[in-house]
Amino acid sequence: MIKLEHVSKNFGPEKKVVNDISFEVAPGETLVLLGTSGCGKTTTLRMINRLLEPGSGHIYVNGKEVRQLPPETLRRSIGYVLQNTGLFPHYTVSENIGVVPTLLKWDKARIHERTFTLMDKLRLPAADYADLYPHQLSGGQQQRVGLARALAADAPALLMDEPFGALDPLTRISVRKEFKALDEINNKTIILVTHDIEEAFELGTRICLMNEGRIQQIGAPADLLFRPANDFVRSFLNPQRLQLELKALAIKDLWTWLPAHTSTSNTVPLTAESTCWEALETLTSSPATVVYQQEQKVIDGNGLMAAIAACKK
Repeated sequence: MIKLEHVSKNFGPEKKVVNDISFEVAPGETLVLLGTSGCGKTTTLRMINRLLEPGSGHIYVNGKEVRQLPPETLRRSIGYVLQNTGLFPHYTVSENIGVVPTLLKWDKARIHERTFTLMDKLRLPAADYADLYPHQLSGGQQQRVGLARALAADAPALLMDEPFGALDPLTRISVRKEFKALDEINNKTIILVTHDIEEAFELGTRICLMNEGRIQQIGAPADLLFRPANDFVRSFLNPQRLQLELKALAIKDLWTWLPAHTSTSNTVPLTAESTCWEALETLTSSPATVVYQQEQKVIDGNGLMAAIAACKK
């Protein structure tokens, strides 16, 4: 659990970068800090593990006030992913991943097993990559190593600062999907900073939208999209509204408006938790069968788009 209470941070007497923000992130939840450049989102993240000290307020990680812990002890208990990976160039891939477990004095066999397990999960087979150095890897591979390093010690909290921002669009999408599929993140408390609105809607359980150091709205992606708190929230999301609606709405959210067809011939299965974006990728090739609350329906792309239009009226 991570909790912020009335946290502020000034850079100089005139510049309040973070202004009285409060929120709580539960285990298993991903909170995305989103907003304009300079809005305070990265400063907020860095205060949580004391790379920056808060000017006022309180920050708790797993029930402990961060200023009551030595910085090195705090940081070893939190996974941290940087935009440019921050890998040690003179360490091999396996040595980079094992840095924190080594500092925590895990035995070598445990470090080896954990490192190789994470490499396999992130499509970096140990036989091919364990002894390579960062400069021998592509950008996407380096970012996978950075993710593995942050997860290696199995810390309950994970901080991610623009983790996919330096990647090209296709690699970014691929690495994001791999990250979402990791069972390693299921019970972690995650805070992720991004300037990518679609990324926020894809990865966030909740989104904290900031502007000029203040929280403008915090809630589920659909809350910000369909129940904006103010004009800033509305205008910030408007340019990408259609894509965001497809990522925010799941099939189960449209169940009332979907046609009640039941024939399952020549269909593929979809879960009711699939987003409309994910569903449309499937429905371009064939209809799909969906079961929700013991009811079964068959949907196609036209029926799904009609349901989206109906639910917005």
